[in-house]
Amino acid sequence: MNGSAGRNFPKSNNLDSCRAGLISKDHDATREIAVSGVRMMTSKIPNANPQHYLRSRAAARAALKKLSLNYPDPVKWIHQEQTLNNRTISKGDYSIQPTSVPPDFWPELQPVFWLPEFEAPRDDFRLLQKPTRPVPWYFSGSSSEYYSNLVHPLSVQYFCNRDLEGVRWRSPRFLATPMASHRSLLVWSPRSNIPPFAVKASVNVWIGGLNRNVRLDEIRRSVGMSSLLAGVPKAELEHQGILLLDDPVGLVHKQTNAGLLARDTPRQLSAREEIVPLFSLIASPNGKRPRIVDLVTSSGLEPTAWVDEFIFTPLIYQAYFLGMTEGLVGEMHEQNILMELRNGKPTKRFWHRDLGGFLVDRNLRRLAGKGFEALPAGIHQRHLGRDMSVFHLVLRMYLQESTGHGVGEALRNHFEIPADDFAELYNVRASKLQNLILSADGIRTTRNFEKGLDRYRKRKTTGCHWRWRSLEEALRDW
Repeated sequence: MNGSAGRNFPKSNNLDSCRAGLISKDHDATREIAVSGVRMMTSKIPNANPQHYLRSRAAARAALKKLSLNYPDPVKWIHQEQTLNNRTISKGDYSIQPTSVPPDFWPELQPVFWLPEFEAPRDDFRLLQKPTRPVPWYFSGSSSEYYSNLVHPLSVQYFCNRDLEGVRWRSPRFLATPMASHRSLLVWSPRSNIPPFAVKASVNVWIGGLNRNVRLDEIRRSVGMSSLLAGVPKAELEHQGILLLDDPVGLVHKQTNAGLLARDTPRQLSAREEIVPLFSLIASPNGKRPRIVDLVTSSGLEPTAWVDEFIFTPLIYQAYFLGMTEGLVGEMHEQNILMELRNGKPTKRFWHRDLGGFLVDRNLRRLAGKGFEALPAGIHQRHLGRDMSVFHLVLRMYLQESTGHGVGEALRNHFEIPADDFAELYNVRASKLQNLILSADGIRTTRNFEKGLDRYRKRKTTGCHWRWRSLEEALRDW
């Protein structure tokens, strides 16, 4: 690790800075500078070596411990994200290990690093904003005419290589540590008691076969879906067991396609309450027993009954609520779904994140009597994805084939469970709920529930009456 990693504050080092060989040691960095043909206004020259921003292991542990004194819940949550993560997927799929990411930045090592940051005139950015949410305070520049862009250390070189006129690099203000995803960061100011916040930052490397910059189209989808979901009162979502980690505002410099998303984070939970990503429940790092095994054992239920009661039934119900009343469907896989536990027991409520992964089933949205008027400036219906019948395709792919498979793999070494990764359980639960919904509107149902929904899509009469105020009410009929 670079010796600078343990410093309290990263300072520019001309020998290691962007295009450093072209910059004189005595050059005044507050003047206009020439960087390999790129001219920009800057108050500091950023160091493009990612290691420069890393804290030492001891300093990282100390920083997280200090943060936990005032904000224990986010630190506990992040600890699970980082350490309870198998980072593998099913056989036959390509590895998702981040081989292009320096190991010092892997979440498992719980790294803490300073966030580089540049500012530029507001007109040089595209700001996409949910109408009901203000611009985050940390997007503000040194004056009201500037926005500030937080940069992951692995992306500094990318921005140095762009022709960003009028950019000024700032002294880093914030520390950050990654969640299970490298570009999702918990961020805080070590010099103040301001609550920590979360961002999704561009990481200009290839992970899992994809470049991980936060591109403009992803920002549009995220903020667009956030704006559509704002049409459902928060209290109603919570009654249905749905809690959202919102992506309300995004920022991208017009001369790049690598932006930043503001993301909600629950700063304070109720006593004895916790949120756990599903992948953490099923993880077995170093061969240890997954936590889900203990939850099943302590419940006294058979494994399949537990999966039905605490995972498939509530998530299928939530999926149909959003699909039939809003025409929206999310990716219910292990990373995007977080289980709420109280006193160590599942509450059947779930946090949903990564709104950019939501899709619109346009016919279902039409039949629900919903339009796209809520989309903010700069985001149009075409930015939300192709016009396809996606509800069953997405729900089965992520809930049954991904989450069901992962849960099955975690339980199989400890219990007798079905060999089909709960596919039959999924079919029974989804078909019965859908038949209840459609029959209430006088629609004939058949054995093939996926084709039954296709027939419903062809209706011309709009308006879907959702008859249950909560999962508990639905279970009386379901």
